[in-house]
Amino acid sequence: MKKTVLFLMNGFGIEQLDSYNIYNAKLMPNLDNYTKTHLFTSITTPTYNLVSGYRYFSTNSKYPLSCSLIDNYIDKLETNKNITFYLNSIRPEGKIHLFLSLENEKSLEHLRVFLRFLKAKKNNTIFLHLVLTGDNIDNYKEVERLVNKIVYEITDCKIGIIVGNNSLNAVNLLSFINMLQNEVGEKWREVSKKISSLVSMRIEPKNVKEFFLNEGFKFDVNDSIFFFNYEFSDMSNFVTNMAKITNHDNYFSLFPLNGIKYPMFSYPKSGVSMVNTLTKINAKALILANSSNMKIINYYCNGLQNIISPQLSFAKTDDDFLLNQENVKAIIRDANYDLIIINYQIDSVKNVDELNKKLVKLDSILGYVHDFCIENKISLFISSLYGIQREIPVDNFTKAFVNFAGKVPFIVIDPIFNKTNFSLGIGDIYTLADTVYTNINNKHNGGEVLIKKKNPLLKMLKK
Repeated sequence: MKKTVLFLMNGFGIEQLDSYNIYNAKLMPNLDNYTKTHLFTSITTPTYNLVSGYRYFSTNSKYPLSCSLIDNYIDKLETNKNITFYLNSIRPEGKIHLFLSLENEKSLEHLRVFLRFLKAKKNNTIFLHLVLTGDNIDNYKEVERLVNKIVYEITDCKIGIIVGNNSLNAVNLLSFINMLQNEVGEKWREVSKKISSLVSMRIEPKNVKEFFLNEGFKFDVNDSIFFFNYEFSDMSNFVTNMAKITNHDNYFSLFPLNGIKYPMFSYPKSGVSMVNTLTKINAKALILANSSNMKIINYYCNGLQNIISPQLSFAKTDDDFLLNQENVKAIIRDANYDLIIINYQIDSVKNVDELNKKLVKLDSILGYVHDFCIENKISLFISSLYGIQREIPVDNFTKAFVNFAGKVPFIVIDPIFNKTNFSLGIGDIYTLADTVYTNINNKHNGGEVLIKKKNPLLKMLKK
């Protein structure tokens, strides 16, 4: 067993060409030095936040596992008693409102089958309301493509409202409820023009305020609501607001939502997870993170389960208290743990000045973690699960577009893995996970690893 420290600079990534210039050698001299003196490469990441980052890192799932579950059950809706309960609740004189989480192409595949099933059972008019879940402006290309496919290929219903998931979960939903109840608000005939506007304003899809494409969806007390969702979300404010205009609260959802009484399915567990792998290689991990993130990190590390595992422990780093030099040394030195994961996040910053200060602080912590690991011959891997991509104020008048998305650094600091005898291959953050496990226990039988031994002949040719 080989003790390994994984230092995650979450939110920090390889600066893209369209980004405001943040990173430089003077701002982060330690990191700049490590990229030159140790094995260094960039790896890809499909994620843009801590939640999806840990999901992919732990379970190798780019999309929610609920997508795969529905793949297996979408053609068996007839046998689902919860679906029958939902069908019996639909009033003949009311409209059906489907709130579809627009995740990916799978969403449309599932929607088509679900609509065929509904139409075979009910004659109600169906309106489709699209809930955007993407957290990156690049997602708009896919959003536009999927919306156009719905408009031209799915004739069983019309699109009513389009809204970001965060806006639908907001505390104040007066404008949204007014649109749903009275069809009052922003209307767009051509979704491509609206999307161009959102891209130019750099508004993430999940934060889009409500607008509508077609009239006729006005909510009536006899109407029914079904959330075709794939991940957990909080709809309690929605239900509270809807209670003011209707006398029933029998809203349904595909998977559990806070505030919705009747879900059709339970969230699936994952057979692939960090905890499962740690158990197989007989290793224990300690994760340092802000207390607000511990529950979600634990959920994904345990394969989408809220359980306590003897393989995994947590220590909170609120206000960076635990990350002072002596505490970090004591934590890394602890013989009870084979893997120490340090989470340092930069994505909560309110302006560029605060971001710069965060990066300076990050570089300082990296310095003494690096020195301690070198001194004690402990493997140190430096990387990130995701990079931010958003506008951040420079001052009261100017905003900067910071783009660290798509690629993140991977640095290996280890007495064995030197630049003379080893190189780094191509991979992503799940390959990073397998590299970590293999480094702890070389009997780990996982997938590809990032660290490669150089070909002796190749080394001779390069002399």
